[in-house]
Amino acid sequence: MAAPIGIVGSGAVGRALAAHVVASGRHVVLCNSRSPVTLDSVVENLGPKASALETSAVAAADLVVLAVPWHMVVPLVEQLPPWHGRILVDATAQASHLRLPQPHDLGGLSSSEVVQASAAGARVVKAFCTLPASVLALPPASAAGRRVMFLSGDDAEARSAVSSLIDDIGYAAVDLGSLSTGSALQQPGGPLAGLDLRLPHDAVIE
Repeated sequence: MAAPIGIVGSGAVGRALAAHVVASGRHVVLCNSRSPVTLDSVVENLGPKASALETSAVAAADLVVLAVPWHMVVPLVEQLPPWHGRILVDATAQASHLRLPQPHDLGGLSSSEVVQASAAGARVVKAFCTLPASVLALPPASAAGRRVMFLSGDDAEARSAVSSLIDDIGYAAVDLGSLSTGSALQQPGGPLAGLDLRLPHDAVIE
């Protein structure tokens, strides 16, 4: 059985991703800034493959998706235990709107580079951040094709693992390469932010 996917954050993005993970047949563990019992209704709606745990336990998964508001990112990540090479998927956005952003000044760094600097020992991959939560909640695939999901990161093995997850839940994974370049393309204000693209089901991505 595949290891459960950890999702830190139970807002619209976290819930949408959790639903897709469960629909793919994998298990998911969720957390929020309060306590697991506040997620009882969310877990019940997701079904038996979902559960809620404390943040530290969710963050101990082999692959963790970070889906919290930007102002929470650095304080939250810095208080978590060392990652020891585990994969941290950065699904955050440092602005409230993808296409008309007012992003925070990050001193020339991409948002994922800030996450990487805060998460000691994590292999950070940027993904699940270009689509608005309302679109992310829709089926990843339809008769029109699979929705494109971009990813980027500096570790090839981590990118491969996240690409496999993206494919498993029904999206078409498009690898943008390095964290600095790919994250800048995906984050608010970048050319890929907010784009809802589809690839035919028989398309081959190279």
